[in-house]
Amino acid sequence: MKTQMTTIAAAVALTMSAAAMAQTAPSWQFNGSRADIDSMGGSLYNGSAVGSDSQIEQNGNFNSTSVTQWGTQDSRIKQEGTSNKANVTQDDVVGQALTSPGNNYSSIDQDGFKNTAYVTQEGITNDSIVVQEGRFNMANVMQEGRLNDSWVQQEGWFNESNVVQDGELNDSYVNADGSFNRTYTTQTGDELDSDIILDGDFNYAAVTQTGYGHDSFISTNGNGNTHFVNQSGAFGGAGQHFSQILTTGSGNYNVVSQGN
Repeated sequence: MKTQMTTIAAAVALTMSAAAMAQTAPSWQFNGSRADIDSMGGSLYNGSAVGSDSQIEQNGNFNSTSVTQWGTQDSRIKQEGTSNKANVTQDDVVGQALTSPGNNYSSIDQDGFKNTAYVTQEGITNDSIVVQEGRFNMANVMQEGRLNDSWVQQEGWFNESNVVQDGELNDSYVNADGSFNRTYTTQTGDELDSDIILDGDFNYAAVTQTGYGHDSFISTNGNGNTHFVNQSGAFGGAGQHFSQILTTGSGNYNVVSQGN
């Protein structure tokens, strides 16, 4: 199993230090001081001297944010409130001579109720982090390419996550803490990993993997949880499928289907 997900685990802790900002001069509101901008960014800021950088922070209700980037890009969004929406699209098209396709980073942090996060990434070695705290939140992540990582962390009740990955050597990690949460992971390609950790009652997890050499891990602590794993594709060589489900609690239901 690949260890690339440890990079995401480190990133989600948001311990990145502030770095030099891109070439664009800051606006007058910040008195021309890059230090002021870095201070505004705080722990969310991880500026890159190459490519494009976007940071958006919103406090309140019914806010909407849409970020579209090409090339090698960083996007960080933090929203606090109710019924907020965040949409990030990162493509693998080369934006300028100094940028390389892929290698994108997207971070969305939402705290509140009925918030929605959409992330679309294309290319290679892209990272997506979605952290949601509250109830009735939804996270949708779509990654096309290879060596991509998706991290979804949800705390609260009645949350839903949907992760779709198309390509090779992709990793998906979902951590849901609460009850009545639903998570769906769909992976198409070869040598894919899915990790799901659930803590609570009456949660639902569904994993669909198509190709060869897949790993699926589900760990649940709680009662009345339901888990479905469907793995299909060729066997032989690196073509094995592996599924592991660990449950602690009562009234849990597991279904695993493996075939070619």
